[in-house]
Amino acid sequence: MAQAIQKVVERDITPEKVLYESQVSIEDELFESKDAVIQVLKLVRLLHETEFLNMATALLEQGTDVLEIVVNQAKQPQYAKGIKNMMGLAQLLGMIDVGSLTGVVEALSQSAERAQRGQIEPVHGPLKLLGAMRDPDVGAGLGFAFDLLRSLGRQIRAQGAPQAVRGGDR
Repeated sequence: MAQAIQKVVERDITPEKVLYESQVSIEDELFESKDAVIQVLKLVRLLHETEFLNMATALLEQGTDVLEIVVNQAKQPQYAKGIKNMMGLAQLLGMIDVGSLTGVVEALSQSAERAQRGQIEPVHGPLKLLGAMRDPDVGAGLGFAFDLLRSLGRQIRAQGAPQAVRGGDR
């Protein structure tokens, strides 16, 4: 038969012991989630460097006042359409290959710089235009532009644009 408990041992739970156990628990979690913690710290550093963290903190400090204003503004039709457009733009940016976009942006930038310096020679007349088309760079650019226009035209026709815009069926 079991014997009755004769002595009750009280555990001394000191604040130092609680603090030590808490520190050990936190260290264990940090070790287990090291990669995630590093990623979060990088994110916070970037938010801080771009001043976005300060802006978000200020918005949160204002509490429900700012959120109420944002929600009320988003209910208005003109802002709701803008939000939808921003979402569509975000989807578009997700589909674009960054490598190819970099080349297009660089070409635009270089052309804008040459235009500011007055280094772009205008093309006067059809003979000058035909001569420019013999340049392989112009040909490549025109090919890209025509392909872009062809794709744009397909999209317009697919959306059921009026006959005047469609330009007839082929």
